[in-house]
Amino acid sequence: MTENEIKKVVSRLMGKDVLSFRLREDGFLVVVNQQGWKVTFSPAEVEKAFQRSRRKVGTNHD
Repeated sequence: MTENEIKKVVSRLMGKDVLSFRLREDGFLVVVNQQGWKVTFSPAEVEKAFQRSRRKVGTNHD
């Protein structure tokens, strides 16, 4: 997954309220929001959000 794809997944999962994020080697995505809360998403959650963002891009016909 590219950096831009990861950013789209983070945005889909957490919105714009993100200070930092890291996709771990084991597939877990760790996100820190502006309140300082650390949220961890499972590989399944990451993959589901990734597929939804790809589907949205694929169906966008301007």
